[in-house]
Amino acid sequence: MSKRLSKEQLHDDEFVSSLYWLIGYVEENYPKILAGFGVIVVIGMIGYFIQQSSNRRAQAAVDALGVVQVALMQGNTSSAVTSAQSIIRDYEGEDIAGRALITLANIFFDQGRFEEATTHYRQFLSATDDASGPEAYGAWAGLAGAMEAQNDLAGAAQSYESYVQANSAGAFAPLALAQAARCHKMAGNTEMAKQAYQRILADYGATAAANSVKSELGMLGVVLD
Repeated sequence: MSKRLSKEQLHDDEFVSSLYWLIGYVEENYPKILAGFGVIVVIGMIGYFIQQSSNRRAQAAVDALGVVQVALMQGNTSSAVTSAQSIIRDYEGEDIAGRALITLANIFFDQGRFEEATTHYRQFLSATDDASGPEAYGAWAGLAGAMEAQNDLAGAAQSYESYVQANSAGAFAPLALAQAARCHKMAGNTEMAKQAYQRILADYGATAAANSVKSELGMLGVVLD
């Protein structure tokens, strides 16, 4: 009994067939092609077929991530996990795999599976090319959140501060400092909290994160001019 091909396999077969047809055409009409500008057309056609194949793969990846999101909305977490793991495996090294890593880490976080969540957050951070972007900050916040959920407030604060150290010029640095200060304050480490808040005023005074810092410092007994 013959095995039924998937849509993606059929698309790949169409691409390969078209490419072989094009190669055969070139071989049969080689003198004519060299005599004119047909070679430019042929190169363009090859590029077109390659682009079409790339577009199909990209669309398949987006569709696969959509399946994960639909499963989550339907409350089918186990299906979402399986689908996300497939994307990570099938698109390793591509941006879509990073998004699947973050999604999977968030699922594990919500389930209280903090060790697995932490592993996937770290995998994302080790692979991303945008270390200061929103997804990277989300991964750092996920690491800190996992520690905080396990009552490791000092570790959570350190995680936020590590993000700031690596991305001091990034848009999320003042927010990370504010979160670090919050964790220090909850842990009873008021001096470290004061230092974090004061750094926000000193280095990021024009940002939204600085708006509430003066009142926070006031509650910690710091008098500002």
